[in-house]
Amino acid sequence: MLVTMEPWLAGKHADLDPIRRLLACSLEHCLADLRKWTPDAPTDAQAFQLRHIAGSVDRLWTYALGGTISAVQLEVLGAESSGPTEREPLLYLVAETFARVTREMRMMEDIDYRDSRYVGRQSVEVPLGLLLGHIAEHTQRHTGQLITLSK
Repeated sequence: MLVTMEPWLAGKHADLDPIRRLLACSLEHCLADLRKWTPDAPTDAQAFQLRHIAGSVDRLWTYALGGTISAVQLEVLGAESSGPTEREPLLYLVAETFARVTREMRMMEDIDYRDSRYVGRQSVEVPLGLLLGHIAEHTQRHTGQLITLSK
């Protein structure tokens, strides 16, 4: 029996500092679980989880970069509860979002994880390191919800 190691144990993303490495490994692990547990014909609830995972990572990453949510991102947020339910396009959307975030993380320079970022309509101030950790845990939480729905 072949045992696959989780990305963080397999030495993946070793070129990144621990906080960015945690996020990259978390995204990689979630994508593997999503691919494994998403059925060929996802239910509306499962499709929502996939749309929400991609959309929330995109929005939270925008905040991590110091930006604000665009009108297009708000439209995507409003459409998360409905929309396509085809497995492959939804997994592709998630994979592309995760790949973009991982690529952009590698380009970040002079990172101070204590630097402030502003999240949401209320512009809540949070440290960058905490925001990156939240992206990982939020993605894991919704991946777990999809797994539960699939079982």
